[in-house]
Amino acid sequence: MATTEPVSSLPTASEVGDFATSLLDGYGLRDDAPGMAILVARGDEILFEGARGLASAELGVPLTPAHRFALASVSKQIVAAGVLHLVGRGVVDLEDPLARFLPDFPNAQAITIVQLLNHTSGVASFTNVPAFWTTPPPLAITTGEMVAKIAVLTPDFAPGQGYSYNNSGYVLAAAVIEAVAGMPWHAYLDTAILAPHGIEGITLSNGWRVVPGMVPGHSISEGGHVTRAFPAMFHIAHGAGGLVGDVRSLMKWNLALHRGDILPPAILARMITPEGSATLPGPDGTPPDYGLGVASSRNHGEPVLSHGGSIQGFATLLAWVPSTQTTVAVLANTDDPAVMSDMIARQLVAFTIGKPYVPPLTVSTPPAALALLAGTYRLGDQSVALHVTDNGLQIDCTPVQAAIIQGRRTPAQWHPAPPAEITVSIPVISLGDDQFAFEASIARATFTRDAGGRGASFVFQAKGEGPGTTWQIVRDG
Repeated sequence: MATTEPVSSLPTASEVGDFATSLLDGYGLRDDAPGMAILVARGDEILFEGARGLASAELGVPLTPAHRFALASVSKQIVAAGVLHLVGRGVVDLEDPLARFLPDFPNAQAITIVQLLNHTSGVASFTNVPAFWTTPPPLAITTGEMVAKIAVLTPDFAPGQGYSYNNSGYVLAAAVIEAVAGMPWHAYLDTAILAPHGIEGITLSNGWRVVPGMVPGHSISEGGHVTRAFPAMFHIAHGAGGLVGDVRSLMKWNLALHRGDILPPAILARMITPEGSATLPGPDGTPPDYGLGVASSRNHGEPVLSHGGSIQGFATLLAWVPSTQTTVAVLANTDDPAVMSDMIARQLVAFTIGKPYVPPLTVSTPPAALALLAGTYRLGDQSVALHVTDNGLQIDCTPVQAAIIQGRRTPAQWHPAPPAEITVSIPVISLGDDQFAFEASIARATFTRDAGGRGASFVFQAKGEGPGTTWQIVRDG
């Protein structure tokens, strides 16, 4: 488990600012490339607000924290709150069948509103359909047309019988808002929730209209060159990821939501509490712990409520730590996985709550002892290989596995995964007592050996803590 550094008090604004700057430096964010805006706050006090990089690589315009970015799936949290606001008004019940609002949708009588919000409805996610990535998107599309496209997809499982992160569910949730409120879903969010709480910077980038202060998204080519990202399809992202905003508006959102200004206490409690299939272990052995537009996790034992997202050209993360009322908002205008927005956000949370990550201390381990750990390890249908080189132990894995190990953005709902046959090698750092770290990562692995001293298994902790997943050695014969 990653260690923490004891502190007698929470860090000051100056200390948080210095640490944020050091992270941007350490992860190689440059002034002459797309980058990110960051805000860290404790309650109403902004501890750090800054940006690194270019708002437009073509025009050379520097990023500022006031710029607006695609919020991507952070939008889901706001849409979920919109539905729950209607619940608080008594015009929607979370156990209502979808058929009450969309009677023509297939199997709508068996799908409940809560299942749309916690990804347990079984409705197929439209972004998982291969044709989504090969068919030119329409220039405009209505909510009804989006619902119709989802309605013809084959469900993934029976309602309530599984969990699968699902963009379709939030399009349907937004359609429910429209059916009840009698206005576009985003208009209801603005008039009923955002504007009354002084949150003016979050809006829908509807169609092709110009949004003041909005930055373009960027990608990276196979040759490592900055490119324009495919235009973010906000109208298709819809309630699953169609909003745009800035870091200060996200801070205001966090305060209004988690201080109970938007929802009654009982409804807010249900929003942030995972239930049903959303609490069961997933394919990697860990539960999603997804509430209603809010994911629950821990950072060095401290409960954290958050949501991340990515869409063409952007990566986002919004976190809230209830115990210290800490907000961390990170908005990147590039989907380059090397811009490690998730890792930066997690380390900012840890530092700001007084539990910073401590760099691993390398312990010299004899090559012969390392060689006994070499081999292929398997978890379900996944495998990784460890081998010893002149530079020590290395792990060979897929790009998706490497992204998980190093805390980079994994291929997300809006991006097809890289080919599985590509292999990435990452140096493994010995910490002693068969505990290991990974280069440029907070992840940890702890090995067990068989009676002959050979590696038998290892427990992998992607975030340096928690129960982790157990990978077993594969022996010939």
